Amino acid sequence: MNKFQRNSKFRHPNSKTEKAFLQPTFRWLVGIWILIVGICGHAVAAPYIEYLYPAGAQQNRTMEITLGGRSLEGASEVWVSGSGVTGKVLEVNMPTEAQIREARKRDEVAAQTARVRLTISPDAEPGIRDLRVMATAGLSNRFRFEIGKLPEVSEKEPNGHLADAQQLPALPVVVNGQITNADRDFFRFSARAGQQILIEVKARAIKSYLADAVPGWFQPRIVLYNSEGDRLAEADDFRFDPDPVMFFKAPADGDYIVEIWDAVSRGRDDLVYRMKIGELPYVTDIFPLGAPRGVMHHRFVARGINLPGKKADWICDVSDRQPGISEISFTLENGEKTNARPIEISELPEVPEYEPNNAQRQAQRVLTPVIINGRIDKPGDIDVFTFSAKAGDKLVIDVMARRLGSPLDARIVLGPQKLLGKTPTADDVKDERFGLITHHADPRLAHTFTQDGDYFVHLSDTQGKGGVEYAYRLSIAPQQPDFELRVMPDNLSVPAGGNVVVQLKSIRIDDYNGPIRLSTEGLPPGFELAGAEVKAGKNQTILTLSAPLDAKPGVYKPLFRAEAEIDGKTVTHKANVAEELMQAFFYYHTVPVEQGYLVVTPASPFRVEVMRPADAGPLELTLGKECEIPVRIIRDPNYRPPVAAPQPPKAKTGAGTKGKATAKKKTTSKNKSAGAGKNAGKKNAKKPAKKQQPQSAAKVPIRVMASRGGKGMIVEVAVIEAGATEGVVKVRCTNEKMVGEEGVFIIEATQRFRGQKTSSLAPALPFKVLPAEDGEPVNLVRDPSEKKNQPKK
Repeated sequence: MNKFQRNSKFRHPNSKTEKAFLQPTFRWLVGIWILIVGICGHAVAAPYIEYLYPAGAQQNRTMEITLGGRSLEGASEVWVSGSGVTGKVLEVNMPTEAQIREARKRDEVAAQTARVRLTISPDAEPGIRDLRVMATAGLSNRFRFEIGKLPEVSEKEPNGHLADAQQLPALPVVVNGQITNADRDFFRFSARAGQQILIEVKARAIKSYLADAVPGWFQPRIVLYNSEGDRLAEADDFRFDPDPVMFFKAPADGDYIVEIWDAVSRGRDDLVYRMKIGELPYVTDIFPLGAPRGVMHHRFVARGINLPGKKADWICDVSDRQPGISEISFTLENGEKTNARPIEISELPEVPEYEPNNAQRQAQRVLTPVIINGRIDKPGDIDVFTFSAKAGDKLVIDVMARRLGSPLDARIVLGPQKLLGKTPTADDVKDERFGLITHHADPRLAHTFTQDGDYFVHLSDTQGKGGVEYAYRLSIAPQQPDFELRVMPDNLSVPAGGNVVVQLKSIRIDDYNGPIRLSTEGLPPGFELAGAEVKAGKNQTILTLSAPLDAKPGVYKPLFRAEAEIDGKTVTHKANVAEELMQAFFYYHTVPVEQGYLVVTPASPFRVEVMRPADAGPLELTLGKECEIPVRIIRDPNYRPPVAAPQPPKAKTGAGTKGKATAKKKTTSKNKSAGAGKNAGKKNAKKPAKKQQPQSAAKVPIRVMASRGGKGMIVEVAVIEAGATEGVVKVRCTNEKMVGEEGVFIIEATQRFRGQKTSSLAPALPFKVLPAEDGEPVNLVRDPSEKKNQPKK
């Protein structure tokens, strides 16, 4: 298969010596990038990584990888989280005409490619890293890159049939492959009789979502054959995870062949996989799924293959873990580590489930608050628990199972009906904190009790399934109002003296509905947030982050904090930087990243500001009434626009065309005189003079507008001509539903010159919409979307 080569350069930010400031070790490289940005001086889309191939490497290796994406021009740096990885950009390649044509057939945009040489140190920590590219347009999105300990090989064509299966070296091994042109890849390996062989594929674990494909991710499928071509086993997932995992016991010494392809029969450069094959330990499930905070010796029972027995007991110290979800792996006697499994650390008392508890008369009594560690250990099993509640108590009944890797699709029923008057139930409840889960199968039920008494919780699997792996953590506790905050995007870019738009998304827990404030740490003085609050009752907002005019261009690592008042106490959390990913054209998921970055570029040739006092408060918009926003443009007198590149000469006319033109000139005098009167006026008429294009950006008008105000906002743009500095943006709210609402305007000034767009933002301008004044006529404009839905007359 054709592997497009790519380029980039790795550098890991050192959090100890550079908490937020530019690293001295690569300042000269960033200086080159700053020079490029300063020369270009126009707004373009940020670099975007669509795939890496291969998407991982073994420790203590130097290798080349291919990176595919968009806006990769001028790629100068590649950053990777963690330590122990360095690299060098070798080249950036634009797509060929053939690749562009093929992409058009698929209604796609052909990717650029970059070739990168990476060096992974012997002590580089194994696991998933975030990799980014620094290019002319700024810092890219992150892409997952895995560091491992096992030997690795890359797929080689032709290997599209059983007879052409690629011979692999001795196991264990990691195979890197790519499904292009809807092909299939076959690999041959040797195994001994009785060996428990693991075949684990990582595809969605590398690229979580495909924005332009259904179901929204690469869906690999694997089939295992013996040397005669007989099918032995197949898999296309592991429980609810789309990445397949297969276990098989080799029946005899000999060769075996594994086939992998996309179950939807697609082929694309970004269908990249890593397939691990070998007699390796693998934990399929653990019990319990968590532990109380502060426990030094907690017993976990693990099941899987190539473990010490059918199940293995491990005593683990979890005393240093904070409440929440983390991962745990286990170490074998030979020093080998198992795969990681998620666990939850809680601050509530915990008890185990005891059988029999399949009916109300056998219900296990618990004292609240409590977390019960249990299992639906066979198909059709129901676990019943009883607890006491008083009138006025508001308890939350929550099941953690799918969020902790359990296949349980839980359902809870609250009883008895004679006390409740109804039968409250809960099944699938979406938890926005888990952006990588697409089937939210964990139930959550909040209930306010009106009578004193004993109540029952019935817990079962909605599909009637069960087994030792169907574990859960059932929490019965009072409400604990809380919140989480996501900051997007994770690769902000702002010019010195300018502003950048920041999006906030709040995840409210247990009915917390108050305001949430955002602050930033780790930036030099002068950086400021404007409008940094999610209003009460709202789940998202936008704001701006401003950089001082003397901000040093480079890469910074800001830290964000979220703060709110809950039950009279100030609660502070880390605000997680996140990326927003699209799945299958329609669905959006917010996924936290390890570290966000802020790129400061050289100052723009002009800045825009709103001519209002800083303490003026929100702009008051009366419904239907025009409001003026005075703005000012501040031009940089020292800015020098880039010199226009010389235009290539027009192509000369070919010989055949020239002959035709000559033939047309050969006309008889009769024809000339006949046409003279008809065309004389046209020949003698003066051609209109061509409009002179301005030779300097200083002579090009700047347009200023207000955006992000919401539906029903009519905006009149201010055009500030050359030589002028002030103008007025006019806005009018025509949406009655916005009365009483608050929001922010983003004031943006743009200028287009020589095919380039330069833009500048002012700090976010807050506003609120007031009702129309009594007796004043209100000119409301119907929403254009409503107009479209009206039947034609």
